[in-house]
Amino acid sequence: MRRSAGFTLIEVLVALVVTVAAITLLAQGFTTGARASTLSQNSTRAALLAQQVLTNFETGELSLNQSQSLSFEDDEDFTCETVSESYVTGVTQLTIRIKWEERGEERTYELVRLMRDRPTEP
Repeated sequence: MRRSAGFTLIEVLVALVVTVAAITLLAQGFTTGARASTLSQNSTRAALLAQQVLTNFETGELSLNQSQSLSFEDDEDFTCETVSESYVTGVTQLTIRIKWEERGEERTYELVRLMRDRPTEP
């Protein structure tokens, strides 16, 4: 008996299973990559916002004398809390916490700096 040219049903099914498995793995890789990219983007944005708040303290736009809660006009998804604590005369520890929600979970970026108190003008 002579075999005809072509693939058997078993060969086609095995090739189909291997192809579906490979596509599934690729899709999971893309999903994981997109998730990591979003987390990285938000973390970078939080770091930039914390630096912006720190600059406002350095220029005197915000006062080191009290803790504050802030929001950002451009980034409504992010909020900010600042805590000022004096440990030594003339030096204040400033803690800036940027918070946002990502995938139903609260994320936080924290920046801590020691700052010299601004001299008061006579």
